[in-house]
Amino acid sequence: MSHEITVRRKAPVEQVDAQLAPMMLLRDTLSVIGPRIIREHSSRIGDRQYVHVAGATLIAAMFGHHVREVGARRIDIDGVGAWEATVEIIRAADGMVVGGGSAICCDDEKMWASRPQYARRAMASTRAAGRALRLFFGHAFTMLGDNVATVTLEEMPEESK
Repeated sequence: MSHEITVRRKAPVEQVDAQLAPMMLLRDTLSVIGPRIIREHSSRIGDRQYVHVAGATLIAAMFGHHVREVGARRIDIDGVGAWEATVEIIRAADGMVVGGGSAICCDDEKMWASRPQYARRAMASTRAAGRALRLFFGHAFTMLGDNVATVTLEEMPEESK
């Protein structure tokens, strides 16, 4: 049996405050803009509220980030054509890429089958932005309310809308 004593020091209050500061800023900012995002940039499906990509983009902008499309291309998935888009999340202060996402819009989707190619391409880009923003800021969606989904509306299948 060892008789050594280990002394642990508590983190200084200033250090703890510095570590919590980003989350406190997020909480405080969302308490101001959250109601507007829910009111103007979200939709209800069942008992859940889904933030639109426009609302997620607003959250990103409030914290100094924006989305940039880096590419869109035609692909084939088991004989079905689709647009695939890729986006990046950029930190505005220094231009650093801090996140990203990709998504597709297929030619056989009920809502998109009769729409022009440019519209399908744009939806792939919108979905990619939604995915990237969800991956990077999804934790912020949870601060908008208990019934707010962490998935953007545009990522949801059309049948569920």
